[in-house]
Amino acid sequence: MRKIPFLLSLIAGLIVIIICLYGFFLLRQRPGLPTEIDAKNLIRVDGIEIEQSLDPEFILSQKTIGEPAIFYLKTDGQVEKKEARFAPYYTQALFPSLYLVIGLFCLANAILVFLMRSEDVRARIFYWVSLAFTSLIIIQGGFYCLRKDWLSYLPGVLFYFSYPLAPALLLHFSLHFSKIRPRINKLIIYFPALIFVVLLEGTFIGTGLKSSIEIHRIYQSVMYGFRFYSFLFVSLSIFCLIISYRKTALEEEQAQIKWIFYGLFVGLGPFFLFQVLPQIFKANPLISEELATVFLVFVPLAFAFSIIRFKLMNIELVINRSIVYSILTVFTVSVYLFSVLLLQNIFAKFFSTRETIISVFGALVAAVAFHPARKKIQDFVDRAFFRMSYDYKKSILSFNEKAHKMVSRDHLTDFFLSKINKTLPLEYLGILVYAIQSGRHKLLIRKNGEKTLEALSSLTFKQDKIYARKSAVRTEESMDFSKEKILEEKNLEIVIPLSFRSTDLDGLLTIGKKKSGERFTRDDLELLLTMANELALNLERIKLQEEVFEERTEKEKLDELNRLKTEFISSVSHELRTPMSSIRGLAEILQAGKIKDKTKREEILNLVASESGRLSRFLHNILDFGKIEHQVKTYDFKKTKIQPIIKEVVKFTQYRLESEGFRLRTRLIKKPLFLKIDEDAVKQALTNLLDNAIKYSSDTREIMIELLERKKEMEIQVQDKGIGIPPEAQEKIFEGFYRHPEARDSNPKGVGLGLKIVKHIMEAHQGQVRVKSQPNEGSTFSLIFPKP
Repeated sequence: MRKIPFLLSLIAGLIVIIICLYGFFLLRQRPGLPTEIDAKNLIRVDGIEIEQSLDPEFILSQKTIGEPAIFYLKTDGQVEKKEARFAPYYTQALFPSLYLVIGLFCLANAILVFLMRSEDVRARIFYWVSLAFTSLIIIQGGFYCLRKDWLSYLPGVLFYFSYPLAPALLLHFSLHFSKIRPRINKLIIYFPALIFVVLLEGTFIGTGLKSSIEIHRIYQSVMYGFRFYSFLFVSLSIFCLIISYRKTALEEEQAQIKWIFYGLFVGLGPFFLFQVLPQIFKANPLISEELATVFLVFVPLAFAFSIIRFKLMNIELVINRSIVYSILTVFTVSVYLFSVLLLQNIFAKFFSTRETIISVFGALVAAVAFHPARKKIQDFVDRAFFRMSYDYKKSILSFNEKAHKMVSRDHLTDFFLSKINKTLPLEYLGILVYAIQSGRHKLLIRKNGEKTLEALSSLTFKQDKIYARKSAVRTEESMDFSKEKILEEKNLEIVIPLSFRSTDLDGLLTIGKKKSGERFTRDDLELLLTMANELALNLERIKLQEEVFEERTEKEKLDELNRLKTEFISSVSHELRTPMSSIRGLAEILQAGKIKDKTKREEILNLVASESGRLSRFLHNILDFGKIEHQVKTYDFKKTKIQPIIKEVVKFTQYRLESEGFRLRTRLIKKPLFLKIDEDAVKQALTNLLDNAIKYSSDTREIMIELLERKKEMEIQVQDKGIGIPPEAQEKIFEGFYRHPEARDSNPKGVGLGLKIVKHIMEAHQGQVRVKSQPNEGSTFSLIFPKP
């Protein structure tokens, strides 16, 4: 809608409000007949003869409250003359105030709809319909307003302008809302209304300015025709809504129309059936004007319910439950205050109690009754307005509260599925989440989804959209039906893309039918979309936490690796320097010729050989570790007899064992056993195990090497009585550079490469290395080879 018409419409609404409030002020000064005068028997007032049913209205328009007059009444053929003063038309201020509340509530509906959907022609017509109804409800007529000043004419002029236009506007609204779209010129709809505007305005102003009852009687004649016109147009409006209800396919639109129909039927029905229709046939109304007007409250209430509950005209109104509680609570308090006033009148007639005591007693009665009424109001609000929304909101809050604490994708998705199915039972609900790497989708999570659904990842789904089949939903707003054929092939009702902020994640929520067999409502879809967004948000959070944890772990590993490298360099320097110093010292002794004893010389030569072997093994381990790290270590597998290899390793370390006081026992199978192995690699692995057994032995220096044969494998065991290995370290000892604290304290020598190399050798042989150990009870390492 353009800016200028929009502003002019709001200004017109403001003018209507001001005039209505002024009319409400005059309404409270409306004069009525004295209580002792029976209107049915009244034949003349101050010389003005009563000839028609509305003649008293003209007489009252010329009088004020408290003004004296002479009344002539005809009873049983006798004319009786009475002198009395005009009384207030409303004995209590309740009715004018009630009219004001109803009118303002109707106006509030209109302004809300107009501000939120001013571009919709239905909203604009609804706005003007509501302004007309507001004027009629609050002002309640025109003639009682008349005073000597010209301002008193304004409420009446507005009333008789709105009165004929209201039925026409209502019909216009019904035609637009119903989507019937007949080719009817607006002039045909509004021309009768404009005729009645001219006639009613002319007779009203003429009656006021000339104080002429003859003109007023012309006005009464016009009103007979006007009542027929109003009844016809309102009936046509209801007929249009009925046709629209039968034609629309969406249940949500049907609910909107149904509540509009309820409002018109309950609100306008009593007014037309019991007030207007009898007067058309020149009969007395069946109910009072005040009572008929009270029913009009249902018109704005029905529209408000349709807006809040079924989003009439696509209005997304988020209203706090406490506001509805407050509105209905005010209404209840008003009823109870009215009850207090009634109790005062009753007690005052029968008891001579002071008015203050009566007021206190009435207030206490109202307070006692208010507490259960308040709870019933809350129950009604929950059932009528917020039943599904509140349950869904509660589910979303409950999901968020627990989801934020979860650190596992599986736990999160399982909790999501259970929460949805508990709140909205579905025949099928699945989750598909992908990682996008180089433009390709790699499946990360698949919950309840069949493999055939993975093909959906190749399709383009826009985030914050809901893809559905038309037959599955009650609303078409924000729906995308472009993938309907694909959903039907996959036996799905709805697909909701997961809204990941990161570009390296993608995912879908795949949904089947509701177990109830009903179609998805707007509330259902909002629940699914909101919880899908929350799921995506928490999945991203978990992914980020995992990345942070991995980075932290990687940093810790890097720091540990740097520390180990530093220790390695220090240990390598020590491991190289010690044997080289020993070899050099022993060689200098031999070169000096100081050792003449042949046995002593052979012992020194054995020491040189032992230190050389130790140095060779150390350098060999370092070189092999480098090859392993760079994945260039190779092996030469040949069928080899295993017993000679064990004996050779024992012989190679014999001198060291004897010199350090070890007792070595071997238990070998006598029959020849053959394995397809790399001979040098197996010797290295066995030597490393034997070297560790020597280094980490305590006071009990015993080592056992045993060869075992089983059905599908052969095992070489190296058992010692050393310091043992704690259970928590038994997996880590096969990592590079790792040495548990007890090992470092027991023997500072070594860099932690031996067992890493042993593990790599055994894996290359399709075998494994195992360890059984307890602290201070020794260790047993086993090299297990599969039989060829």
